[in-house]
Amino acid sequence: MTSLELFRAVQGSDIAVAFGNAPLFFGIAAQLFHISGIILILTPTLLVAMRIAGTGLVDYSPAQLERKSRIYVATGLFFVVFSGIFMLIPSATLYQPNPAFQLKFLLLPVALGIHYGFLAKIAKAEYADKWLAKLIALFMVLLWFAVGMAGRAIGFLAA
Repeated sequence: MTSLELFRAVQGSDIAVAFGNAPLFFGIAAQLFHISGIILILTPTLLVAMRIAGTGLVDYSPAQLERKSRIYVATGLFFVVFSGIFMLIPSATLYQPNPAFQLKFLLLPVALGIHYGFLAKIAKAEYADKWLAKLIALFMVLLWFAVGMAGRAIGFLAA
């Protein structure tokens, strides 16, 4: 099964048809939740990265800030995933060939991997190479912003 066939099947499903026929309010709410989720991911990630760089909320250690921010990032991911599904499935075949959509889904697993694979480790590292920690934190923030910008570009780019 090709990806286009998969996206056609998703778009033709009963739930996709129901979402597509839902009142406009639900589409607007999904977009608001999606944007809120992005903000809930980006803000604490940026704050932790700034703290790793030695600026920002200096009353907290990077590890404390990372620990306190986990719930916000997890909530943001929950918002983004479920609102994204609500927005995607009614018009999946329009998204599939979109280069911005494809870029977003190439960058997303990389951003998640760096976020969950490295952020807690570099925030806790007291004697780690500070420049490497700063570089990873900066790269992670740039990746998350790139995911958000690619998502925003979906509406402007057509296949």
